[in-house]
Amino acid sequence: MSGDSAAEAAGTDWLPSPERQELGEALRRLLDAAVQTGAEPAVLSAAAAAIDEVTARLAGPVVRPDFSTEPGSYRSHMSLVGGLSHPIAPQLDIAVHEHGGAGEVVVGKLFEGGPGLVHGGVVALLIDHAMGCVAARPDRPAMTVRLALRYLRPTPLGVPLTVSVSLDQVAGRQLHLSATIAARGDITVEAEAVFLALTSENLATVFGRR
Repeated sequence: MSGDSAAEAAGTDWLPSPERQELGEALRRLLDAAVQTGAEPAVLSAAAAAIDEVTARLAGPVVRPDFSTEPGSYRSHMSLVGGLSHPIAPQLDIAVHEHGGAGEVVVGKLFEGGPGLVHGGVVALLIDHAMGCVAARPDRPAMTVRLALRYLRPTPLGVPLTVSVSLDQVAGRQLHLSATIAARGDITVEAEAVFLALTSENLATVFGRR
C-alpha cells in the first residue's frame, strides 16, 4: 500500500460540529494576538510549549475532504477565504445572485503588508475567491484562467471592506467577471477576470474525479 493510500485509509469522514468551528475561531484569535503581542520572552516560551502540546493532541487521523460546496461540507468550513473552521481564513461570506454577488470582511493584522494596509496578495485572494463564488456553481464548476487587478489606492486594515462582483458575460465555457473592493465608500481595487467552466475531463485531470 502506498503512503498516500495508507494515509487515506487512516482518515476519518468529515463531520462539521460547533466544537470544530469554535477551534477555528480560537485559532484566529490566537494568531491575531501572536502577531501583535509584546509579551516577555518567558511568556512567549511558555505559550510555544502550550501550543506544541495542543498540536500533539490534534495530530493523528486526518479528515477525508469531500468535493461538496453545500453548507456544512468540508470545503465550506475549511475554505481559505470564508471558512468558518479554517484557522486563518478572512471571514468573507459572499451572497450570490444571478448576475453577481457581494460580501463584507474586516481584515486584521495577520494579513498586513505595508503598515496598516492589507497585503496586495491578500487583496487578490479576496477578489479571486469572491469571483469564484459567483462563477462556480454545483452544476458549473469553474476555475480562474486570467485575473487582472488595478490597485487604485491602499486598502486599510481593520475596517469593513465591501467586495462586489459582477458576472458580465458568459461566452461558451468562458465567464467574464469584474469586481471591486471598497473601504469607507472609496474603491481601492478594480479587477477583471476570465473563468473557465470545467468539463468532466478537466475534473478527472485536475481533481481525479468525474
